[in-house]
Amino acid sequence: MMLPILVNAAVRMLLIGAAVWLVLRLVRVRNPHVESLVWRMTLLASLFLPAFLYCRLAPSFETSFGLPLIVTAAGRPAGTDAVAAFDPVRAWRMAGPIYLGVTLLLIGRLGLGLMGMWRASRVAHPLPIPDDIRISDQVQSPATFGTIILLPADAKSWPAERLEPVLAHERAHVRSRDGYWSWLAQLHAAIFWFNPLSWWLHRRLEALAETTSDDAVVAARHDPVAYAELLLNFARHPNSRSVAMSVAESFVSKRIERLLARTPPAIALSRAARWVAVAALIPAVVLAASTTKAESPVKPASTPVAPAPAPEPAAAKPAPAGTPSVRLTSAADPDNFYPLVAKAEKVEGYAIVEVDLDRLGQLVDARVLKVEPAEPRFGFADAALAVARSSQFANSTQQVSSMRFMVKFALQN
Repeated sequence: MMLPILVNAAVRMLLIGAAVWLVLRLVRVRNPHVESLVWRMTLLASLFLPAFLYCRLAPSFETSFGLPLIVTAAGRPAGTDAVAAFDPVRAWRMAGPIYLGVTLLLIGRLGLGLMGMWRASRVAHPLPIPDDIRISDQVQSPATFGTIILLPADAKSWPAERLEPVLAHERAHVRSRDGYWSWLAQLHAAIFWFNPLSWWLHRRLEALAETTSDDAVVAARHDPVAYAELLLNFARHPNSRSVAMSVAESFVSKRIERLLARTPPAIALSRAARWVAVAALIPAVVLAASTTKAESPVKPASTPVAPAPAPEPAAAKPAPAGTPSVRLTSAADPDNFYPLVAKAEKVEGYAIVEVDLDRLGQLVDARVLKVEPAEPRFGFADAALAVARSSQFANSTQQVSSMRFMVKFALQN
């Protein structure tokens, strides 16, 4: 299922986003170009991370602790419960249709907005001046759709002192490809709509795009006070299209305050700096996708597994010193999942299972590393996965981790 992977990626990116925000505040980054580049790379990392997790392209670090053993109730290790109360597989299956419905709704809204704005730009009348600038009666204030600059119908009569700062602002959007980044951020929010970082990231990128474009107007030696008054006039006639970068729709009050304070325009980043950021993206994604797993030697198939002592009462016991931070806390009874064919033929077996846990200790994924006997008709692999999904775990590392354990299927005498 892809939903557990997306949730896994969302949790990781939420923590990474919080760390990035904290670092930006600690080093007191004031250049909006630098901050915009950092958050753009964060956006790309969030989009690539699920693929890294799904394909297991990132390294997995070993942690050293023993291999837990799950056997039937007649020989269960002390300190485990008989049946887990929560079935994560069923929960994911129930959440899947809800996630898919909301995602399709948000993607559909984005697609309709893009289609409507594309039609509006198609019927707009181009102006005989450099760049793709068009006059449209479907916009109320200047806007940028991709690389197309749209001006309202009365722009033909604008004086130069009104038209030139507007074009300087919109051309800055075109040079920085702000429209495309806005669409990518909206697509990211549609996929990760359950993650508050996705919505915040979209808003923050748009705010930084407007700030850098306002700086371009001031850098072109236009009067910041006159331009602030122009923004205020445009704000009275906002556009309704959320897929276009509009000069008067986003964060107008803060932008006007910055212009009236006569804040010097920030220095734009060089192309080399941008490529360095792109080059740093790959190791950052790999590190974000890395996992931990338990280092546990597997016994040979010919070596019998020693029976565990009789179970103690199910009451919780304090964890002894040296208890691993990622551990099995409540194991399901393998006898409830004993394969019928194997039981009918009186065949015993075991499987080594590895599970991925989120930072709350909930199971995200499970897989069989080794099974004996390996014949598929006995069904020990599927039965071991069912035991894993019906068990409970603890993860005090507060980060996504993995662990291994053995599930032994033994016939009761």
